[in-house]
Amino acid sequence: MTDKPPPTRAPRFRAIAGIALLALIVFIVVLVTVISNSEPGSSEINAESYAEEVAAALANADIEIGGDLVYELECNLCHLQGDGSLSPLFFGLADFASERRPPLPAEQYLYEAILYPGAHLVEGYTNAMPNNYVERLSQQEVGHIIAYLMTFTDETNGS
Repeated sequence: MTDKPPPTRAPRFRAIAGIALLALIVFIVVLVTVISNSEPGSSEINAESYAEEVAAALANADIEIGGDLVYELECNLCHLQGDGSLSPLFFGLADFASERRPPLPAEQYLYEAILYPGAHLVEGYTNAMPNNYVERLSQQEVGHIIAYLMTFTDETNGS
């Protein structure tokens, strides 16, 4: 009589581990999708979107501080000194900002564009903006920047 080795459980264990790994990957993909779709700006917008935040941010906004912040954050490198191929230029921004994401008024569009740059991309551009301004900037600083950006009309070019 020959002794048979006991059956190994390795193939069954590998199959269960593989299924568990696949389930974990699916769970992570679903979780990332849900989180990215729940980011502010990705949901349905209306004329009241960001209204309270923008009103508070603009309450004591200072154009000069906004201009200083634009240079400190180096926004000028792409939006003023660039050729417009990497990012939209600021020139004329106040004139067409309200048309970029109707029904948002210009100031609310700029608020969203600064804090949640991936929420709405201007046609022909990728999201090359830093995505951490929501953590880095205070509401007041955002208000200063918006006030400064609103000086960029076709007539003044922000001067």
